[in-house]
Amino acid sequence: MSTILRGLQFYPGKTIIHKLDPRVKLVISLLLMATAALYLEVTIITMVIVVEALLSIVAKVFSRWARTVYGAAPLIILVFIANFLFKLSMPGQSLSFQSIYESLQLAYRLVAFLASFSIFFLTTTPEELGMALTKMKVPYMYTFAFISAIRFTPILAEELQSIVDAQRSRGLELEKGNIITRLRRYIPILVPLMVNVLRRSYELAEAIEVKCFGAKKNRTYLRELKMTTKDWITLSASITLFTVAIYIRYFSRISIP
Repeated sequence: MSTILRGLQFYPGKTIIHKLDPRVKLVISLLLMATAALYLEVTIITMVIVVEALLSIVAKVFSRWARTVYGAAPLIILVFIANFLFKLSMPGQSLSFQSIYESLQLAYRLVAFLASFSIFFLTTTPEELGMALTKMKVPYMYTFAFISAIRFTPILAEELQSIVDAQRSRGLELEKGNIITRLRRYIPILVPLMVNVLRRSYELAEAIEVKCFGAKKNRTYLRELKMTTKDWITLSASITLFTVAIYIRYFSRISIP
């Protein structure tokens, strides 16, 4: 889980992807997710993941992106098992290759979702995301709460790993016993983690209160977002490709395996 959360942590760079307007990167990520949501075919989802991998290579964050996808393996397996058991519980359903394949499709789609968001957060600073949401007329109060959650998520992931290592050094065995026993053994981990979360929340509340947060409605920024020709070309190409995907999905007679 900590590996997945690290996929939300910005990695600095000077690549073409990093220099794109955050609004364009957000739209690209949403379009990739929407394409994966439109199709259940493994071929199309694989193409989406390949595009995401190419973007991560261009942004020089492929290793971090790959670790995020790899770290999501337990969650993906859980989604596969849950969908498979749900299909078996339906009336008239039995164990078959079709039920396994359909469950695999849904789990595979989750890979595309996680990979898309990982690229966006790896190449976009929280400040850029905040400015993008503000430009999109999202109230700054909600933007600040969202940005704060993103900023502290990787920090909490590191603290979680530190707590787990500390408790294991004290003899806590998390891998032994049945499910109920394992869940109980996570209590010594969750309690200090919650204490740290509350402590950071109080510190953040005091800091923003000292700085008169919310005193003025109109905010100013050190750097203003401006769409360049490169941004408009990238945005137009992305929307065009997504339109083609919609046309093939609903209006074309092309058969997709």
